[in-house]
Amino acid sequence: MDKRRAVLDAAIAEFGVAGFRDASMDAIARAAGVSKVTIYRHFPTKEALFAHLVEELGRRISVREGIEYHRGDSLRSQLLRAAHSSAALVRNPGTLALFRTIVAEHVRRPALVERVLARYWKEEYGFVRWVEQACVDGRLRAKSPQVAAHHFESLIKGVLVWPAVFERRIGTAAEVQSSVAEAVDLFLAYYAPRPRAAAGSPRRVAGVEHSTRGTGSIPHRIKR
Repeated sequence: MDKRRAVLDAAIAEFGVAGFRDASMDAIARAAGVSKVTIYRHFPTKEALFAHLVEELGRRISVREGIEYHRGDSLRSQLLRAAHSSAALVRNPGTLALFRTIVAEHVRRPALVERVLARYWKEEYGFVRWVEQACVDGRLRAKSPQVAAHHFESLIKGVLVWPAVFERRIGTAAEVQSSVAEAVDLFLAYYAPRPRAAAGSPRRVAGVEHSTRGTGSIPHRIKR
C-alpha cells in the first residue's frame, strides 16, 4: 500500500472515532506508519485531508451508481441494476466506513461536507442525465428531471444505504430484492407515461394497477 493511501485509510478511522475537531494528525501518522511531514506533504491541513475524504466518497458513489441510459433496454431493468450497484457500494467495508465518517461529521459541521458534495448532489451522482434522456425519448414524464432523480435516489437509499450506514437490519437477500423492486415500480408508476383509459376503468403501468377516479396518479394495488 502506498503512503498516501495508508494516510487516507488511517484518517477514515481516526475521523470516524474522534470526529473532525478532535482527530489527531499524530494518531493518523502513527496508524499509517508515516511521519507528520509525509501527511502535510500531501495534505497541508487537517481540513484539506478531510475534504479529500469527502471528495473521495462523492467519486466512489458516482462511479458505482453512475447509470448509462440504454434506449433498447427496459427502464425497469436499468433501474434495478442501478439499485443493486448501491447495494454493492455499502457492502464494501472501506466505503461503508468512509460513508459513516462523512455522515457523522455532516451532522456536526455541515458546511465542511456540503461545499464538497454540492455538485454531486445537484446531479444526483449522474442520475439526472439518465432521467433527462428517458424524458427526451418519451419514456418518462418529469417536470423536473432533478426532482425525479432525487425521488428515485431517496427511495433506494431508504431501502439500502441508510439502514447499512446506521447499522439497522436490512433484511434477507430476498427481502432486499423485493423492497428494491417495489421502489423501482413505485418510481415508474409515478413517472412513466400513462395510457389513456376510460373514466373509472383500471389501468396498469409498470406492474402497478391505477384507477382513473380522483387524481389518477396514485397506485391503489401493487401486483405481485
